[in-house]
Amino acid sequence: MSQDIAGLGDRWIPEKEYQAITKRVPILCVDVLPLSPTPDSAIGLILRDTYDGGRGWCLVGGAVLHNEPLPDAITRHVLTTLGGGVSLRVSTLELVTVVEYFTKPDIGEFYDPRKHAVSLSYVGQLEGSVVPKGEAIDFQWFPIRKLPEPESFGFGQERVVERLLHHLDSRQPDSSLRKH
Repeated sequence: MSQDIAGLGDRWIPEKEYQAITKRVPILCVDVLPLSPTPDSAIGLILRDTYDGGRGWCLVGGAVLHNEPLPDAITRHVLTTLGGGVSLRVSTLELVTVVEYFTKPDIGEFYDPRKHAVSLSYVGQLEGSVVPKGEAIDFQWFPIRKLPEPESFGFGQERVVERLLHHLDSRQPDSSLRKH
């Protein structure tokens, strides 16, 4: 990741200008579902505040900066959310699905009243010691067969996690990661 991008954080535009832009233009985001070094054993989720004043389990991610390569954006969000003691194995990143969050609940499957966002959702292996920071209140590894209840997710991301797990499961024709 380039040095100049690493220090920018998530706000590359002054807040007032950012608010004006998000009222007119969709924001490109990246999300990653961290996989334990043995991918069919556990996934990592952060607990964070949601737009409705609640908290929910979510993927790690956020906006892509201008001229920022997608792997750099994912790495930046992982480091700013999970701490410098982690390492995302960029060679394992795999784009799985595209998710749109609309500001009106009746347009699409996903809703976020703050902004229209288009998220490229990845899976990738994570190693190291996690120290939740930034938007992450907590981080936990969940065995794939023992995920949080759907209502404990934020932003409808239980459906995104399901898609990502379905993709991982489809790569293993003789097994099902989510069999009980």
